[in-house]
Amino acid sequence: MNYKNFLVYAALFLGLYATIPVYARDQIEFSDFTWNVRSTVKPEGPMGNFFGGLGTSVDLLADGALRLSIVNQKGTWYAAEVWTTKALGYGTYTFRVRTPLSQLHPDVTLALFTYSRSSFAHNREIDIEFSAWGMDKEALRGQYVIQPYDAPGHLYTFPASAFTGLSTQQFTWLSDRIEFASWLGYGERPFEGDPRLLYSWVFSNSKDIPSPRAPIHINLYLFNGEAPEHDSGHKEGSLDIVLDGFEFIPAKK
Repeated sequence: MNYKNFLVYAALFLGLYATIPVYARDQIEFSDFTWNVRSTVKPEGPMGNFFGGLGTSVDLLADGALRLSIVNQKGTWYAAEVWTTKALGYGTYTFRVRTPLSQLHPDVTLALFTYSRSSFAHNREIDIEFSAWGMDKEALRGQYVIQPYDAPGHLYTFPASAFTGLSTQQFTWLSDRIEFASWLGYGERPFEGDPRLLYSWVFSNSKDIPSPRAPIHINLYLFNGEAPEHDSGHKEGSLDIVLDGFEFIPAKK
């Protein structure tokens, strides 16, 4: 199966997330927001993963950073997910990622996304994702998505190889457009043409932009919920992600 087919396959699973119940037994405080921590007792979407919860696959480091991990406990592999306790609205969503995304294990997906439990407007889902969807590390890519992913012009992809250190992932959700950007390091977004700004994209089909009534989610999960492979070193990579911060700036009214 080629990368394009894998991309559609993976996006379809994320789009089916709405049919899966989500349980939150704990909460954490990270970057001045309260986040629910997902914990499940059976495989659930996306892609049939168990979610380990606080102290298993989700924890806060001593410096306040958030770590999401793929972990094996007694033969069961657990994924990780957190989401804000409220919708934040129109504005700029910024994620500071400490882990070099070029080193992500090819069987692991990192997703930074909005998601409403209501099925209206495709769950109001906007995604920044990094994964190789189970293929070799050379296939590791990032993507910006406005659900439905298979509508023309709703998907923008790019290689992840340049994300060799700290990075910032960002989208600005407005009524008439959604602006995405990914750059090396932290701080303010670089200007266009600055080599630190690796990728950017504007989605301007206003009729397909959902209203801003969806919490923000962060998850880390396994392709098909299966144990990560280690094949002669070709699939070695990070099974956890550390985020130094999340910031939300409301749009001007």
